[in-house]
Amino acid sequence: MTEEEKILRVLYENTTEPINQVWLSFPLSYEEKAEQAMLELRKGHETENSILFRIASVEAPIPNLRQYLSADAPVQKISQLAEKIEGMSREEQIKFSGILECCPVSTIEDVLQAANSLHLYDYFPDVICNRHLGGYVVEHGIMKNPQNVWPYLDYHGIGEAYSESVLRWSLPNRN
Repeated sequence: MTEEEKILRVLYENTTEPINQVWLSFPLSYEEKAEQAMLELRKGHETENSILFRIASVEAPIPNLRQYLSADAPVQKISQLAEKIEGMSREEQIKFSGILECCPVSTIEDVLQAANSLHLYDYFPDVICNRHLGGYVVEHGIMKNPQNVWPYLDYHGIGEAYSESVLRWSLPNRN
């Protein structure tokens, strides 16, 4: 796999000297490469115990991924995430992006857990409101109704009811 074929690219920069930047491409082919790149960021600061880095940019098929990655995330974990994303279909990548938006995410482990939980979520393309959701679940047979009654159905109400039933089923009981 060449650099151009990598699924995820992260631009790290030294916070004390932002001109000192390096792109890392994931998944990593071998760990020494990442360590060498991080050493490049330390140039001129080799004697200091800790140099602060930040992620300046992320290139990935997941549009909102940048906000969920922190510079202290181990490169091995980011490489693991890139492998997960690489194995996803475009539909699964879109679903993953939505999961990140809906779930509390504060660490790379949370991001990886979301990537491993795709099977727990449904993806309904082009559904943007309860009315669209109602139409989708009826027309795709998720909720059974004879086709001759479809024009008379309250799609908004069906979407609300479906959404509430899914939330009620998926949320833990808080007794």
